[in-house]
Amino acid sequence: MVLAIATPLSTRGRYIVDARGNRVKLAGVNWYGASEDMGVPVGLDCNDRNAIAEIIAQQGFNCVRFPFSLWMTEQTTPVADQYLLRNPDLHGSTPMQVYHACVKALTAQGLIVIPNVHLLDFGWCCANNDTNGLWFNDRWPAAKFTAVWQDIARRYASNPLVAAMDIKNEPRHATVGGATQAPAWGNAQETDFAAMYATVGNLLHQIDPDLLIICEGLNYAGDLTGVASHPVQLAKPGKVVYSMHDYSWSDHPAGQTQAAYIQQMTTNGGYLLNQGIAPVWVGEFGDNASALSSPGGGGTWWANIQGWLKEADVDWCWWALNPTHGQSCTPGTTTIQNYWGAPEPYGLLTLDWTSVGYPAVITMLQALMPPHTAAT
Repeated sequence: MVLAIATPLSTRGRYIVDARGNRVKLAGVNWYGASEDMGVPVGLDCNDRNAIAEIIAQQGFNCVRFPFSLWMTEQTTPVADQYLLRNPDLHGSTPMQVYHACVKALTAQGLIVIPNVHLLDFGWCCANNDTNGLWFNDRWPAAKFTAVWQDIARRYASNPLVAAMDIKNEPRHATVGGATQAPAWGNAQETDFAAMYATVGNLLHQIDPDLLIICEGLNYAGDLTGVASHPVQLAKPGKVVYSMHDYSWSDHPAGQTQAAYIQQMTTNGGYLLNQGIAPVWVGEFGDNASALSSPGGGGTWWANIQGWLKEADVDWCWWALNPTHGQSCTPGTTTIQNYWGAPEPYGLLTLDWTSVGYPAVITMLQALMPPHTAAT
């Protein structure tokens, strides 16, 4: 059964709503690889892209966050056939053509696709020393970042299910011109993410006025406190969604109580929901799927985030679909961190990409899918 979502999407207070004004609660998965060394989504050597899209939709997910890099968009050499073994019709395609074919497969299943600039360079994200924490570095000027996003918007303006753009992954420190620069929010300086989101969002709306503009918080998408005094303001209202990421290592003390966790997440960004200001989407969260499948697996963090996502009725996106890695180096270097085909412990599928590998985790995620408050 193909999902039916009435686009375009907009925001109303703390909710994302469809064209009829009904709430759409984003509940998705990240499918990564296009931001890595080969510039191609992982898994196409194991399964047909249409079958992968069908598996995602069959579990009840309604969206896919689909990371890419600026580097990927410029590659003109065809992807090696070995990475496309189960998609022979894509042999001879560039990385961007492969990405586009996967987007078409996903939206054909009725899934919302959310492109995300994960990196400027190719590789594995993220670290403070990877020079990719801002939207520019010594290899990629800010103008190139904007131009790539405009190209993406033009490419997908005719596909209404490419309904949102996640502008920049995990803002953090970066070394540019030999100096470390810190991301900022609302200070009108060179590294002001709030200003960049507004500039890029307005330019994208000149191409496709229906897009949601997703704005990640500072400190690896963990800090949206600046929004209170400096919200992202676009010329077109009702189009800003804020995003947080959260993992067990995201500045949570050992043994944190659920009440303390919920207060921490509320302070860092959840207040936007509680006060009805804007939607917040947890664009990444995840843990070892095998461990989570065992009773008590995941420890206090897993219990805590489930509690908050349910209590606050938060939109979310699991990291990751992938049961296996692509090859990924430290950005800007040749140091390989992950090799193609190595197991991805956070992945939901079997190693051959053909079925669900951890049904217990899927069941827990399905319990988080239904909205229990409606847009008013």
